[in-house]
Amino acid sequence: MRQMPSSDMVSLISFLAVLLIFFSIDVRSRVSSSPQPWHAHFFAWASRIGGVSTALSLTLGWTDLFLPDENSPIHTAFVAAPGSLGVLCAIVLGLEMLWQRFDST
Repeated sequence: MRQMPSSDMVSLISFLAVLLIFFSIDVRSRVSSSPQPWHAHFFAWASRIGGVSTALSLTLGWTDLFLPDENSPIHTAFVAAPGSLGVLCAIVLGLEMLWQRFDST
């Protein structure tokens, strides 16, 4: 995997920060009552997992910005893997909108 220049890392961190705000709003808006259908639990866990993985990726990327570029202990994959999981969870939560719309008709 290629090294990521600082300007690209700043753009990625900005994207992850917006994604983290999305997850934090989504998690706080969910009601945690027990008798829910399976898909409600699935989307709630997708929101939690996405938030945690995005926070991890954001933290690693932010830390990597302040380390010297040569011999950096944080590889790009350490930022990309949890960030990709966060994006995947955001896509799943986007599909939830279709699921809710289908259920309401």
